[in-house]
Amino acid sequence: MDEQKNIAFDFGKNWRAFCDNALDQKRFDSAFESLEQLMPAGRIKGSSFLDIGCGSGIFAIAASLAGARKVIGIDISKESVETSIGNKQRFAAQNDVSFHHKSIFDPDVPQLGKFDIVYSWGALHHTGDMYRAIDIACGLVEPGSLFVAAIYNRHWSCGIWKIVKWLYNKVPGFAQRLMVWIFYVVIALAKFIVTRRNPFRKKRRGMSFYYDVIDWIGGYPYEYASKEQIIQYLGNKGFECIKFVAAPVPTGCNEFVFEKKAVADKNGR
Repeated sequence: MDEQKNIAFDFGKNWRAFCDNALDQKRFDSAFESLEQLMPAGRIKGSSFLDIGCGSGIFAIAASLAGARKVIGIDISKESVETSIGNKQRFAAQNDVSFHHKSIFDPDVPQLGKFDIVYSWGALHHTGDMYRAIDIACGLVEPGSLFVAAIYNRHWSCGIWKIVKWLYNKVPGFAQRLMVWIFYVVIALAKFIVTRRNPFRKKRRGMSFYYDVIDWIGGYPYEYASKEQIIQYLGNKGFECIKFVAAPVPTGCNEFVFEKKAVADKNGR
């Protein structure tokens, strides 16, 4: 755990670069559309919404624009929080959205209260203790409400990718840049072979292929789980999977929408 913290990837730096160099209104609109498509109809409007690992803040901001009455974003990276605040001023200056420099493991996180939607896209598997992070996130969900998460899919190559990510965070900057361009080509070819689609076309969720590559090869700590593992784990905690979107590529993120039981069962869940 200590070594993972010492060589953890700087997600905040990458999010800032993405927002400074690639984020525009079209990309933001794409992010907004992807959030509305993932969420069950009518569940965002009037809700309280917590974004764990908010990154650039654009999905928390999108939730606010979609009608959430209260939106909070938290991120372990101070740079991500600063970037998110800047994006709020850019896209939704008048809306009730606040961003806070916090780790999901901070002891005061439960004081944020309970939420109608707890959302964490591609963040919990980078905490270094994914299942503990899931446990805490689940505890912030109101009964009858939603937990939305994206988790890296388990694949035979995950062990290899974990070594790549570890190595990226150990080598000096010039070697990191070299790795980025090597894997830029490798990942583009792999995506084309798997999907038969142009990997540089308009990116879902408003993302950028270049900054996604940096995020992917640098994203350490790194954990993963199969669809069945996540559904079973959350099911044992009283959550029902009401929507599942499979990862577009084998090592990508599976998307889950869970609903928490409104009434505890006989085991207290």
